[in-house]
Amino acid sequence: MRYRDAGVDVARADRLKRGIGAAIRATWGPGVRPIPGGFAGVTTWPAADGALLAATMDGVGTKLHVAMAAGRVGDAAADLVYHCANDLLVHGARPLAFLDYVAQARLEPGVIEAVVAGLARACGDVGAALLGGETAEMPDTYVAGVVDVAGCMIGVADPRRLLDGSAVRPGDALLGLASAGLHTNGFSLARRVLETSGLTLDSPLPGGAGETVGEALLAPHRWYGPALTPVIAAGRVHALAHVTGGGIAGNVVRILPEGCHARVVARAWARPALVRWIVEAGAVPEDDAREALNLGIGMVLVSAREGKDALTRDLERAGERVFAIGEVVSGARGVTWTEGA
Repeated sequence: MRYRDAGVDVARADRLKRGIGAAIRATWGPGVRPIPGGFAGVTTWPAADGALLAATMDGVGTKLHVAMAAGRVGDAAADLVYHCANDLLVHGARPLAFLDYVAQARLEPGVIEAVVAGLARACGDVGAALLGGETAEMPDTYVAGVVDVAGCMIGVADPRRLLDGSAVRPGDALLGLASAGLHTNGFSLARRVLETSGLTLDSPLPGGAGETVGEALLAPHRWYGPALTPVIAAGRVHALAHVTGGGIAGNVVRILPEGCHARVVARAWARPALVRWIVEAGAVPEDDAREALNLGIGMVLVSAREGKDALTRDLERAGERVFAIGEVVSGARGVTWTEGA
């Protein structure tokens, strides 16, 4: 089963985004800080005395279908906040505020209340205010019984600590921080595999440690701020890539400057049981698995090679599982997978 068989064409989406780039850039004034491939937009903020404003927006996506079926829609809504906060974090920005968009064909009070409770809980975790948003009821647009949740997060960045990929150099090390499942990407593929596998959300996860398929699929999108904020402030990080749609390679390439090529070692870490089950049960080709799934890595950190070991120890003390997953070498901007030892 390929990702496009589940209804997602990543290559087509990438072409679309490139096509609208000129219209977007035409709106930029001198205050905008262009970050090719950026996870958030960054601009000067006249009221902030030199600080930079960072902003990002996303949606929960089809993880909501799993969450609705399991009665855990609030947890999936919380994932959106953690996702957006990580997108700010990769540029060294601190979350300030979040605005949401929640829509259904017909508003169901219990669902909406659960969504807002999840958003509010996660905003408290990342230190952002839930300023408000929009609740929409559109019977001609949405399917009955389905909820859509999207949101925008804004934050503030110190221009002296802005991470934009320009500090990446050949010889740098790639460190991968473990995810807690699929986070919020690859669910169209995962749900299609589940539908054809004969299992249900309540079935034990094959090869797992006692969790059900539903529990594994709904593992939270991790917030990496507590561990990464101190090392960013200390100048020990050259770049960060949040592993979202496009997988590890599709997001690492976004932080590489010209002349830098990343080599990712496929065997540098063990894939989680959920990933192994999706690939095996769906007979998913390896290139699709690498493009659709995070493979157990939620954040990639680029650091100087000589500081890699100390940085790993400090991140592990902060509660992270850290893997040395590759290196940056000289070459054309891009990412290559190697099998390694």
